[in-house]
Amino acid sequence: MQLHQLLTRTSSLGNVFMTLPAPFLAERMGSSGVESITLDLQHGSIEGDAVLGLVQAIRAGGAIPLARLAWNRPELIMKALDYGIEGLICPMVDTAEEARAFVRAAKYPPLGNRSFGPFRAAMLLEGNYFAAANEQTLCFVMIETAGAVDELDAIAATPGLDGLYIGPWDLSVSLGRPRQGDFSDPELLAVFDRVQDVAREKGLFTGIFTTRPKDAAAMAARGFDLVTWGTEELMFQRGLGKWLSQGE
Repeated sequence: MQLHQLLTRTSSLGNVFMTLPAPFLAERMGSSGVESITLDLQHGSIEGDAVLGLVQAIRAGGAIPLARLAWNRPELIMKALDYGIEGLICPMVDTAEEARAFVRAAKYPPLGNRSFGPFRAAMLLEGNYFAAANEQTLCFVMIETAGAVDELDAIAATPGLDGLYIGPWDLSVSLGRPRQGDFSDPELLAVFDRVQDVAREKGLFTGIFTTRPKDAAAMAARGFDLVTWGTEELMFQRGLGKWLSQGE
């Protein structure tokens, strides 16, 4: 199934951020039941020449490939989509104009000005890639700054935008909250609710990043369409710690 189809179901789509350039691990995660994997090109250790192999491995494992961009730059956006990434998450979007610039680079005319050359992406889709791409390659902007919260309605009204994705850590820092990424903070939760309300009003999907199973479950229950459970590195760290603590 395509990403946009999975996000329309009643249950949240599970997701893991991948930070390491390890194709076998990407394939293994997919074959183990991870539904979607987001390549973290902003804070992870994945450089441009590793992206294609990781996308191929993710698909071989049966998962859907997404990417969090390093920044809101047309050449990064177009190249990721040409590799076959189905969903892009754009960080640090503060204004509607920045959201429009992101969408313009990611969508073909008339919604945008993406250059046509999807030599690999077109292999993955039956029929006319150009006709289907604007609907099937999804654009999420990250809501992770006080500026984005102030401009939320204008950002959400961006033509061609598909979703709003919350980054709780940067958001809590930007809002001056005393604890970073605190899912019990009532003021942070109020922002989460506002993002969801605006998204529903505009017909957009919603996503959020978490690092603990209980928070992921709570956000799924809260109605987020895409829920990131954490990073593969964090899962390895916790799993190894649990393994070692059990002894022989």
